[in-house]
Amino acid sequence: MSAPRDRRPPADEPLGSITRPLADETATAPACYGCGATDLTRVRLAMPDSRPAVFASCPDCEATAWFVVDGDGTALGPDGVARP
Repeated sequence: MSAPRDRRPPADEPLGSITRPLADETATAPACYGCGATDLTRVRLAMPDSRPAVFASCPDCEATAWFVVDGDGTALGPDGVARP
């Protein structure tokens, strides 16, 4: 006689990259540069010149910007130039 199968669903896995641990990007992009909202979608990536950055998108005003990790907090466009 075989052992009963475990029918419980597997435990939830945290979302994130399998090659990089979860990271808190709120220090790099703490608030929306347009409206000041803090509930942003943040994604870590690299700028075209290879600087590590965080892309931030605001669900409230739909503003988007890129922020250089360990930078001065200036909102950048996708080309790496400061937003007006």
